Amino acid sequence: MLGLWLGAASLFLSPQLETPMPPRLMPNEAQRPAPLRIPRGRQTFDAREALNGSTSSRRRCTDVPDAYWVPVRGGGACIRTYPAGNPRAGGTMLVYLPGDVLLRGRGGVRLIAGSYARRSPADIRQEMAGWSRDGGTPAIFLARPGLYGSSGNHGARRRLDEVRLVDGALDRIKARYRVSRFILAGHSGGGHLVAALLDRRRDIAGAFISSGLVSAAEVMRAYQKRRGPDGGPVEGPAAVYDPIAHVGGIPKPGPDIFVLSDPGDRVVPFLSQRHYVERLRSAGLHPTHILLRGEGRTRHLLAEPLKAGAALYARGEDAAAISAALRAMAPLPPVPEEVRN
Repeated sequence: MLGLWLGAASLFLSPQLETPMPPRLMPNEAQRPAPLRIPRGRQTFDAREALNGSTSSRRRCTDVPDAYWVPVRGGGACIRTYPAGNPRAGGTMLVYLPGDVLLRGRGGVRLIAGSYARRSPADIRQEMAGWSRDGGTPAIFLARPGLYGSSGNHGARRRLDEVRLVDGALDRIKARYRVSRFILAGHSGGGHLVAALLDRRRDIAGAFISSGLVSAAEVMRAYQKRRGPDGGPVEGPAAVYDPIAHVGGIPKPGPDIFVLSDPGDRVVPFLSQRHYVERLRSAGLHPTHILLRGEGRTRHLLAEPLKAGAALYARGEDAAAISAALRAMAPLPPVPEEVRN
């Protein structure tokens, strides 16, 4: 009887009390992928789709604006992009790779960051138009598999297939716009992809990585230790593609590499980022490591300085000028000597 009363009472709840719970998956709950949606204009992205994954086909992909079908072993994915500016043959293009949106709550519950479902294709196009103007060069947002209109499974992030899909999408972008070089910028999980591409491509002029999972196996071990036995499953260190293990394959003299970090980052351990920079230097490369203050309580968000730095690089500024501009933009309080060295 009480259950019937509660069911009837719910019909009279005010709109403020009817806000639906965000979609989530329990630790052992299977994903339920569905056919890829195609949001346009101000239509927002679907958090449920990002959580469960989506499917597509080569034919379906032809209906998706500015998208490319990229095959990989055992299948493929429709990778959507959001271009801005006017590319010219032989020119350079800015490429942005966004961070992860999949979160793990208490007990390993999986959910999607609330900001994801508030974004739309129009928002991304506006963002890329501004970035293109700032850099004086064409820019493009490359939607990672399973996110922002691309098919695939964001739950399988950080794996070799994700690297291969993004690598293949860059090949198709290069062929379509006839550009010769890329300036890659990736935040967090997008930074993992930028680092993973450095030894695979020879057309990267500059690489900007902020708060990146560049020492992915080390980060997975840190996550396992932090969450403990009751924190839910974490990708095993051996399951992820680890960019730091492939530093030796980066061509020399190599692209200009900028790594942006906050020593107080509570999401991706700072030491894992510093170890990556040290490995680059040991391999004879010359990365620029810029210490900044990330936004928010976690001090992890450095996407805006990342894009600003890449835009300055596109305009021809050198490492010293870029470092100074970004430190003025997101100043870090004095850092202890043992962290700085």
